[in-house]
Amino acid sequence: MKNANATTILLWIVYVALLAVLWPHTAWAFSMFEIAGLFGVIVAWTGAFAFEASIAALTHKLARHIEATPKRLRSWPKFGYRYLNAYSLGLVVALGVSVLANMAHAVEFGQPLKIFGVYGIDPAVYAVAFGAVLPLVSLLFARVLSNVVEAESEPDPAIEQANAAIADLRRQLRDAERLRANVEAERHAAEQRAAAAEARFAAAGDLLAGLFAAEKRQRILAARQQWPELPLSAIAIIAACSTSYASEVLSD
Repeated sequence: MKNANATTILLWIVYVALLAVLWPHTAWAFSMFEIAGLFGVIVAWTGAFAFEASIAALTHKLARHIEATPKRLRSWPKFGYRYLNAYSLGLVVALGVSVLANMAHAVEFGQPLKIFGVYGIDPAVYAVAFGAVLPLVSLLFARVLSNVVEAESEPDPAIEQANAAIADLRRQLRDAERLRANVEAERHAAEQRAAAAEARFAAAGDLLAGLFAAEKRQRILAARQQWPELPLSAIAIIAACSTSYASEVLSD
């Protein structure tokens, strides 16, 4: 990410340097239509700056607009969204002025080079290459500075189907895990209830064994342990003994 940001900054520096080179050429062309003197020079340079700066601003806006291209668009709709808009229109107008100004400057001040005669090259080619072509680089910069990553191909239906199947399996696993946890909780609760019932059953067995013991002493002690709130006479009845014997056993 840091490398990408450094590259973008470097591209903007190069781009601004390019516009700075074009600025004096555009200012010279504007001065051809202004009155002689300081006022005409100021107007020409101001107008040239306005056009070159507008190229930079519109390039930046167009780059951000290209970055925001919806992923669902394909082919011509994508091209129309990116380039058939107000930013592109304004950039083309500003570029047109800069192209004419720089080509006029190249034709006006271009000197015959030996290569023209040696290779039979028309000097107009150099006028276009060194004058008119330079402003057109703005469209290329707009595309490069947009940092758009194109998709190599349409989404693969097989991959989408596999992803859907994986998502469904994960959902089933989550449901199975929840069901297993519920079953485990119910099993644990059932084991606790069984243990409690077993404890109650054992206690009841011990109580019955004590109440129906052969010795009256055991019956008296079991009745008192089970029902400590009962009066002595009731314990004597349960143990089938006299009240005095029950009192004697409990006193011991």
